[in-house]
Amino acid sequence: PAYAHLFVWDGIAVALLLGWMTGLLSDLQRSESLALDRFLHLPVSPAGAFLVNYLGSLGSLSLVVFVPGMIGLIVGTAVTRGPLVLLEFPLLAAGLSALTAVTYQSEGWLASLMADRRRRRTIVVLLTGGFILLAQAPSLINVFRPWEAATKPVTRWSERTVELGKAQTAGEITPAEFTRRLKEVNDEFEAERVGSTQRMLDNTVRGARLASTVLPPGWVALGAEGIADGRVLPALGGTLGLALIGTLSLWRAYRTTLRLYTGEFSAVERTATAAQTPLDPTRVRLVERRLPGVSEQASAVATAAFRALTRAPEAKMAFLAPVIVVAVFGGALASSGESPPAALRPLLAFGAGALVLLLAGQQLLANQFGYDRAGFRAYVLSPAPRRDILLGKNLAVAPLVLGLGLVAAAAIGAVFPMRPDHYPAALAQLVSAYLILCLLTNVLAILAPLPLAPGSLQPASVKAGPVLLQMLIMPLLPLLTLPLLAPYGLEVLLDQLGVVTGVPISLPLSLVALALVGLLYRHMIRWQGDWLTSREQKVLEVVTSRAE
Repeated sequence: PAYAHLFVWDGIAVALLLGWMTGLLSDLQRSESLALDRFLHLPVSPAGAFLVNYLGSLGSLSLVVFVPGMIGLIVGTAVTRGPLVLLEFPLLAAGLSALTAVTYQSEGWLASLMADRRRRRTIVVLLTGGFILLAQAPSLINVFRPWEAATKPVTRWSERTVELGKAQTAGEITPAEFTRRLKEVNDEFEAERVGSTQRMLDNTVRGARLASTVLPPGWVALGAEGIADGRVLPALGGTLGLALIGTLSLWRAYRTTLRLYTGEFSAVERTATAAQTPLDPTRVRLVERRLPGVSEQASAVATAAFRALTRAPEAKMAFLAPVIVVAVFGGALASSGESPPAALRPLLAFGAGALVLLLAGQQLLANQFGYDRAGFRAYVLSPAPRRDILLGKNLAVAPLVLGLGLVAAAAIGAVFPMRPDHYPAALAQLVSAYLILCLLTNVLAILAPLPLAPGSLQPASVKAGPVLLQMLIMPLLPLLTLPLLAPYGLEVLLDQLGVVTGVPISLPLSLVALALVGLLYRHMIRWQGDWLTSREQKVLEVVTSRAE
């Protein structure tokens, strides 16, 4: 059928795009086969050199793998269905030209953007994160379970068959009645199964056709479906549209290349720099702000470290794992169709937030001085109390890690509503958990720092001692945060026993626990500051060993 051609070509397009994106990620910076600036003094036209570079970029592994198979598919289909299928050849050529031209234009645009090394790392992080999310598409599809409707007839048929078997065994119906009613159940199941399968197929075809119409890579599949159905207009329209996209992209890429090599981008940048308005001297910047309730030194460390984290692309990578994990598991829980008991929902909210704290917070805090690299000298040479340095470091990570944890807990609370007092109780519990996390990770940062390669989260050298120490200390976090759930456990116990029902016991007790943890943090951070003073030279030696 015609829709089979649509599905096959859509699948080929998706596979080709995945392979093509993998190659693009491995070579973000365009490497010209023939650098145009070397040909400006030769009798060679820039258009000729540009064309050679573009043709050289076509030597992609994805094209080598996919193009022969697509040509063979068109030839084989033409043999079985007639010469009209040969119209897919210009459609395929236009699609490949559009893909390569848009990619070549994008590479040139990225090359101009990634002249700044920090911006380059940010682009790599964003593209890598997008590729990871795209690779999680099967898991997200499994969350929505579009095939679940087709399994309901099977479930009902199984239940009714079991009921008939029990009725016959109990003597409620005769064997002849059992046979007749079983045949009715089977006939009804078959009709319902066929109807459900047809509805799911119709919905799938409708969705694939809509996606192929909206997204240009699907125009090849739309044209193939039209040709299989005897309609040539979709193929001709797709060929014209894709050819137009490819032509415009090549023209834009050529213009960008000329502007890049004639120095227009540099001239524009110099003009923009010269035209910048002077900075307002009265404006208070982020690193100059004073945080309430902490000393000036701690405020300076917190604001400077927060700005460094928000500007460091490698720090953004630390948030990909918790976001993906919470999205996948939370989506699977929400799509299961079963609502958890009301008593379990506050635990789920706290668990989601604590999972984010463990995944992202541990990575950013356990080696917090390693991210400073050679910049750790500023802390060693500063007269600031070491407790203020630790406090500022912990405060800098709090808006990112604790904020993301609260978002995860709020998302669970929105999907599975809780009693109103349980939301602030979960907030108090997560803040207490974050303070405990800070105390544990401060120990690791002082005792077992790791040197990091510039622009990376990977240790420049791995030693067994620090790794084993992290493996021993970090499992303590779930054990130390478990008592934070004692107020809610007491509330549930008293409610089950009928002693106290409907009274918000968890909230005031969680606030009391937060106050106690805060006092413990205040006392321990002073001791950890003294410990950092005695070990700061050793920490400096480790974190700067590979940065230089």
